[in-house]
Amino acid sequence: MRLLYITYKVDSADSLVGHVVSWIRGLSTEFASIEVICLEYGGEDLPENVRVHSLVDGKGNTRLSRYIKFWQIAWKIRHSVEIVFCQFSPEYVLGIAPLAVLYSWPIIIWYTHRHVSWRLRIATMLSKCVVTASLESFQIKTNKTSVIGHGINTDQFRPSSNVTTGPSVILSVGRLSPIKNYELLIDSIQSLRNCHGNEDFVVRIVGGDEGNAPENYRSILQERIDESGLGQLVELVGPIPYEQIMGEYIGASAHINLCSTGGMDKAVLEGMACGVPTLVRNESFASMANVTSGLELLKSDNSDLIAKRILKLIGMSQDDRKIIGKDMWELVNLSHGQDKFIGTLAKTIQRLAD
Repeated sequence: MRLLYITYKVDSADSLVGHVVSWIRGLSTEFASIEVICLEYGGEDLPENVRVHSLVDGKGNTRLSRYIKFWQIAWKIRHSVEIVFCQFSPEYVLGIAPLAVLYSWPIIIWYTHRHVSWRLRIATMLSKCVVTASLESFQIKTNKTSVIGHGINTDQFRPSSNVTTGPSVILSVGRLSPIKNYELLIDSIQSLRNCHGNEDFVVRIVGGDEGNAPENYRSILQERIDESGLGQLVELVGPIPYEQIMGEYIGASAHINLCSTGGMDKAVLEGMACGVPTLVRNESFASMANVTSGLELLKSDNSDLIAKRILKLIGMSQDDRKIIGKDMWELVNLSHGQDKFIGTLAKTIQRLAD
C-alpha cells in the first residue's frame, strides 16, 4: 500500500516534533512506499521507500507560495498514493481533500489537542478516521475516533543506571504557555525554598514559545522568578534539540507538569519512561497514577502542598527510584510504546483502504 504522509516538520532535532522521524521510519516497514509532504525537512537519512517533499525552499516562504507548491507536489505524486495520513493540523486535511475526493483516497487524521475549531470539525467530516492519544485528546464526539496511545519510543526513553550527583534537579518540560501553569510552579518553588531553605536543588523549565502565548510571556515569567528571589535557582532553559531531551529527564530528580486540562501530555510520558518521579494535575493521568507510585496526581493548586510533594520526590532514595522507574517504563511501554502504536496505526490505515 502506498501512503501519503502530511506533517509539519521532518527534523529529528526539532524540540516539538522530533519524534515524527521515528514514526516515519516505523511506518516505512508497513507500507510499500511513503510520500511525505512537510513544511521543512531536516535532511534525515530515511528508508529507501520514503520520499520527503518540503514546501519551504529558497524561492519563497509565503503562505501562498507554500500552498501552490503543496498542490504542485500533490499533483505530481498523485499516482503514488492510495491513502492519506494527516498529522497534527486539520488544515492539511482541508488542503488535500479536493484531490482525495477526486482519486477516492481515504483520509486519516492524527489530532491531540483540547481546542476545537471550525476547521477541525470540517476536517473530521472529511476524514474516515481520527486517531488520537487518549479519550481526552480529541473533544469532538464522533464514532470515527480511535484511541491508539502516544507512540513513545521506549527504546530511546528508558531509565538510566547512572547515579546523578550534585543538586537535585526539578524539571518541567513543555512550551511556554499559560496553560502549562508555570506561575504556580514558580510559587511552589518559592514555598519550597522558604520552608526548606537548606535543600540543595535547581529548577529547569525546558521549552520554547510556539507562538500561542501572550506577548513577552517569557519576560513575564522571568520577572516573576526574579521578584520571588529565585533567579539563582530557576532557569528558563528554552527549547533544546529533541535528541537531547532524554538527557534532561535522566538527570532530573523530579518532573513537574501543572497543566490542569486537556489530553495526556507527551512530555509527561517521556519523563515517566525515563523513570523520573512525576507530579501532575491533569485528570487524564488518573488511571496511570492508580497503578504506579512514581506518578502522583495532585488534587489541589495550593503552592505549599505542591512544595511538600516536590520535596518528597526529590528526597526519594536511589533504590526506590530504580523500582518505580522500572514500573513506569513498563506502564508507558504497554499503553503508549511506539512499537505497539505503529502496528495499530498501520492496521487502522490499511483497514480504511479496504
